[in-house]
Amino acid sequence: MRGNITKPKDIARFQRFPDIGNLELLHASYHRQTFSPHFHEGHAIGVIEKGCLGFDYRGEKVTAGAGDINMADPGEVHNGFALSEEGWQYRMFYLKPGQLDGISNECRDRSQPMPFFKKGKVRDPVFSEKIRTLHQDFEDPLITRLEKESRFFSIMAGFIIKHAVQRAVPKAPGSEKNRVRGIKDYIQDHYDTDVSLDELSWTAGISRYYLLRVFERETGLTPHTYLNLVRVKRARELMEQGVTIIDAAHGTGFFDQSHLNRVFKKFYGITPGQFYEKKEKYGKNRT
Repeated sequence: MRGNITKPKDIARFQRFPDIGNLELLHASYHRQTFSPHFHEGHAIGVIEKGCLGFDYRGEKVTAGAGDINMADPGEVHNGFALSEEGWQYRMFYLKPGQLDGISNECRDRSQPMPFFKKGKVRDPVFSEKIRTLHQDFEDPLITRLEKESRFFSIMAGFIIKHAVQRAVPKAPGSEKNRVRGIKDYIQDHYDTDVSLDELSWTAGISRYYLLRVFERETGLTPHTYLNLVRVKRARELMEQGVTIIDAAHGTGFFDQSHLNRVFKKFYGITPGQFYEKKEKYGKNRT
């Protein structure tokens, strides 16, 4: 009677991020889906989470299982079908034409041909987990645009450097204390806005890739970590002045109070509510 077992329904969640190069994300669990031969205008890069995906690519029959990175270069025809009873579940990034080219060129600091990946599957557990986690975090509205952009850019740059056929040779970061100081000043002046990586790059007059490298080298922090640190410090100052937690959250660029709670605890080990209680208790004792 096993032949009468009904396959589970396919589930797919699609998102587009206009502020991050119009990047498209797909998180899907397919049991019945069969993709007809097609191609993408830009690069497609993703990770298989469960099951097994089969596809024909550049004359080869590719099998991608859990943990594998699957990809397609622009214009390369491929299909897609399940190779197991459980189907397959994956997370995919669909980049716009030229988006990965731009990242690749910034790695090299000069114009080069489009990054080319010979195979449709790569086995790299470290990058697989980075890509999967990043995709998952894109769905979290409490993670800042700057963090999503920065991590996406760094991961894609690292993947190109390691796996593209025309491997990029990254420019070594030098001492950029003045530029880093300018970036820090910009973040301190605009912490309550949706700061973007492009804004910081334009302010510093350097590429996004180089910016991420020199900032962390000079400060020991990523730009988005520094942004969160500036925000929680300012929120703490406001609460010390008697501003409510919710108003402090809204006044310092956080999505809501729970967003402030999460970030505040990462830096201080306590919640804003606990901080507020201690502040009030201290104030009463002094009077």
